[in-house]
Amino acid sequence: MPINKITSLAEQPPLQIKSSLSIRLLSYILICSTALAIIITLLQLLLDYQQDRAKIEDSIEQVRSSFIQPLAVSLWNFDKEQIDIQSKGIMNLPYIQYIKVQEVVGNTEVAISHQGTSQEHYDISKKFDLIHQGQVVGTLFVAASLDQVYDNLIEKSLLILVGQTIKTMVVSICILMIIYYMVIRHINKIAVYTRNIKLSASNRDLRLDGRDRYISSKSDELDELVYLLNKMKKRIVAELTDKETAIKELQQERDFSATIINSSSTIICCLDANFKISTINPAAVILTGYSQEELNQKNWLDIFVSESRKQELLDKLAENEPLQGIEIEMHDQMGEVNTLLWTFSAFYEGMDIKYLIGFGHDITPQKQVEQEMLLLNDQLEEKVTKRTAALTASNSQMIQTVEQLKRTQQTLVESEKMASLGSLVAGVTHEINTPIGISVTTATALQEEIAGLKGKLADGQLSDFYLQGLIERFSESGRLLHSNLKRAADLINSFKQVAVDQSSEACYTFKLKENIEQVVTSLKYKIKQSQTTITITCPEDLVIYSFPGSFVQIYSNLIINSLIHGFQQWDDQRQIFIDIELQKTTLVIDYRDTGRGIPEDMTERIFDPFVTTKKGSGGSGLGTHIVYNIVTQLFKGEIEYMPSSPGAHFVMRIPYRACMNS
Repeated sequence: MPINKITSLAEQPPLQIKSSLSIRLLSYILICSTALAIIITLLQLLLDYQQDRAKIEDSIEQVRSSFIQPLAVSLWNFDKEQIDIQSKGIMNLPYIQYIKVQEVVGNTEVAISHQGTSQEHYDISKKFDLIHQGQVVGTLFVAASLDQVYDNLIEKSLLILVGQTIKTMVVSICILMIIYYMVIRHINKIAVYTRNIKLSASNRDLRLDGRDRYISSKSDELDELVYLLNKMKKRIVAELTDKETAIKELQQERDFSATIINSSSTIICCLDANFKISTINPAAVILTGYSQEELNQKNWLDIFVSESRKQELLDKLAENEPLQGIEIEMHDQMGEVNTLLWTFSAFYEGMDIKYLIGFGHDITPQKQVEQEMLLLNDQLEEKVTKRTAALTASNSQMIQTVEQLKRTQQTLVESEKMASLGSLVAGVTHEINTPIGISVTTATALQEEIAGLKGKLADGQLSDFYLQGLIERFSESGRLLHSNLKRAADLINSFKQVAVDQSSEACYTFKLKENIEQVVTSLKYKIKQSQTTITITCPEDLVIYSFPGSFVQIYSNLIINSLIHGFQQWDDQRQIFIDIELQKTTLVIDYRDTGRGIPEDMTERIFDPFVTTKKGSGGSGLGTHIVYNIVTQLFKGEIEYMPSSPGAHFVMRIPYRACMNS
């Protein structure tokens, strides 16, 4: 909103306030104070009533302690005069309204003496038995009235209400004066300042009377309100100033853009969704020969596009295809053919195109140069054809040589795979030898025990002690047979799974941790022989649908490389760490060992074929090359060698679903 419009709003006549905040505050204070005074008065009266009633009940209890026994003696002696005197003494007690003394004659009671006013109902009453020498000789009825208590409460309530009313009025007026001095007058000043505010940089800041100009530890909500009001005014003024500056800059940009558009040699036009020209720059007038007014009334297709291509452009526009870099030939009024390179920027309203901005660059000179270049190319092609024929024969021989090398390389790779499998066979054979040997020895011992049992049985020399020992020996032999045969079965199953996976390209779902543990089990002999420790970090439930044999080939090649190249004649730590984790949709395999590592001059070509640190000592140089081919070609992943000290470090990143289950 412009500054002058906001200023005019600020200069409008002030609102007429019909309700005063002071009067409303006084009314609320009086109502609350009056209600509080009434509640306090009622509580005080209730407390006084309970105290007076307690006094009356204490007076009646005093009759029990002071008059019951003397009255019983007087009634036993039938001393009427003494009974009347004692009755009058009871009537002199506070609030006592009526007493009656009765003599018990058989099952009836006979009135002997009574004092006071008799009524059908009493506020407080009590009846006492007169007992002399363990015998009830009469009764004493005592009644008290609360009329005097009620009269006292009424007088006291009037005094309390008058006092509370006066105190309430005085306190309310004092509170209102304090509120007016501390709040209302400042609010009035803020309202007057806000009503008369003018949004200009020269306008003075609002400042309350008797208060600091800046926010401090003594400031309250009104100080913060004034501070925020001044800050808001400055921000509005600054934003309006910036807006005016932006409007001026926008106007300058518009004038600058109009100058560039009008002076540009490129045709710039604005079209509606039907290619009708809304605006166009003077470059089109120079190229077409039409005036500016004539162009603004025509369709762009009729001026710049031949009939054969109109439908093509309309189809692209209907399918929302991008109109970028389209070469279109046009005929000017002189009949000459010009070629323009058109690019359109579409502006949408929802899903529909609202308008297009078209940029047409005249490339007629360039097209002429292209035609000349085509002629030259035709001449060059004849020369190239002749020279190519001479090279074809030699290329054929080179292609045959390359194919032969590829077949040789493939043969070596397959040999390396089978050599790796042979190494697994040797290791598993050595591992199986121990449990099988123990099982054979145990079985032989069992046969001997059975032969001894037959002899004892034939001679009739069986005893409980012998049978007990025989059972224990049978149990121990059975345990040894079970544990060693189970160990051999696990080794055979592991080797069988690894061998099948390694020699086939089957694709199915498997657990990654079980896959690598099978490889480690198959290589257990070599690992134990080299005194190496392998640490595997992999989630138990991490499952992938892929080629398990290829994973086996990766693990076995890397582990064997570490054992041969990294740990032979190595006196330091011999550890291999394999960490497998799933990062979003990528399976990351981190392999590293603590061996001697790879020389720096070989790190750049570590994945090339026939590169080895054991050349001439049995190394083929195909281990890492096979791993590289599996990761990059089969799994479509990537493998990277990470220079580290000590040891070799490889990081493989493989798409999690390398093979989709069809």
